[in-house]
Parts: sequence; structure tokens; C-alpha cells
Amino acid sequence: MIERCLFILLSVALVGSLGGFFLYVPILPNLAVTVMLGGLCAMFWLGIRVGRRPQNAEVPQSASDQGSQLGLL
Repeated sequence: MIERCLFILLSVALVGSLGGFFLYVPILPNLAVTVMLGGLCAMFWLGIRVGRRPQNAEVPQSASDQGSQLGLL
């Protein structure tokens, strides 16, 4: 029960501080910063999604030949 009251009070405090911030700062630069941070977060999220995708890379047969420059031995 106390967690619920604390969560509600913290939510009200956050909304109140954001409201005070928006009254003090003009909205256009604030929107520009919000859009830029949203874009950065979206690119970071996309990079994580693409990086976790399994890659099925197959080595061609010609690369594993002895005379090839890509051969390890």
C-alpha cells in the first residue's frame, strides 16, 4: 500500500516539475531537443535489434582453398 502511495506522489511530483519546466522554457527549442533525443534513442534501439539478430554467414567453398588469400592455413 505504501508503494502505491509513494508511486502516486512521485508521479504527481514529476508531472508538476515538468509543468513548471514547460512554463519556464519556450516550447520550440524544447520540442527540437525532444525530437533529437527520441531519434537518438530510436537509432540506439534499432542498433540493438539489428545486432542481436542471428547472422547466418556461410563461407564459400572457393575461400577455403589452399591457394586462396582468405584461407587461414
